[in-house]
Amino acid sequence: MPDGIIAAMKLSALGEFGLIELIRDTVQSSRDETTEAHRRLLVDIGDDAAAWAGTDLAQLATTDSLVENVHFRFEWSTWEDLGHKSLAVNLSDIAAMGGVARYALVSLSCPGEVESDDVVSYYRGMRALADEHGVVIAGGNLTSSPIVTSTVFVMGEARADRLLRRATAVPGQLVAVTGELGAASAALSLLGRAGSALSGIPRALAAALVRPQPRLREAAVLVEEGVRCAIDISDGLVADLGHVCACSGVPATIEVRDVPVCSACARATPDAVRLALTGGEDYQLLFTCTSEQFARIKRRLSCRVTVIGRIGPRSAAPDVTVLDPNGNALSIGDAGWNHFGQ
Repeated sequence: MPDGIIAAMKLSALGEFGLIELIRDTVQSSRDETTEAHRRLLVDIGDDAAAWAGTDLAQLATTDSLVENVHFRFEWSTWEDLGHKSLAVNLSDIAAMGGVARYALVSLSCPGEVESDDVVSYYRGMRALADEHGVVIAGGNLTSSPIVTSTVFVMGEARADRLLRRATAVPGQLVAVTGELGAASAALSLLGRAGSALSGIPRALAAALVRPQPRLREAAVLVEEGVRCAIDISDGLVADLGHVCACSGVPATIEVRDVPVCSACARATPDAVRLALTGGEDYQLLFTCTSEQFARIKRRLSCRVTVIGRIGPRSAAPDVTVLDPNGNALSIGDAGWNHFGQ
């Protein structure tokens, strides 16, 4: 059944099974049946569980939830944006492990007064990103709730000997990042000052907030070039590098002048550097590598990639030091997002 055959109605009137049918039609209508994930799919949406044929590769699994009025607001995010971002943040985790994403399970909780067209838009946003990366939306769960909560579970795979890990940084390696930093947090900062509307927010900043792009293709290049340590920047550059340092037992130094601050962010707010260091929600890849590896990676990637620092010798205090242009250590304060400390 093509999208839109069932007339828009409230979920309380459509019912659970009518909504499941609508969701199945939405996610399957443009599915590419030639992808590896689809060829291995055994049981699809509509049964008690999804099923697919396994392989001898390491299996990856990740899940994340976006909660209304905590992680997003419909004043500045559409249902389609929510679908895209709900999948994107999970694909970013798979990228950070050097994996290939295969299957997604979606759990959506929302009030019965929500319109069925909104749910279709949610799945369209998710489906477009899934199709781009060869991911099959294979099932999930629906439940009534006073607010909207979107939870996505993604499974992927990778060669066990080529996984990207937080615990594998080596003294003397370079610290590098893909893309530019600070755009999403700048958008949130401006929204906080201006109210709740996206009007007046530069388009590049708004897009970074509601439509982040997972770096799966870039991660594949890192793996091919022998990189073995990476993390995605979701909590903030300093905080996420701190996770790498803690897991690897090494310190790191960042040169603030080398941090690739988003140009639109720099034009929009005087806090651009701070937001690039601590803001989070960038979903870029932070990785460590040799100078020879970096040169090859830079030649192969179409996105910007920048060396921002270096891993120091193993230490009992695996801290992150940020140096200003004069070589003095900067006091960062809150290094990034803390889910239960904000």
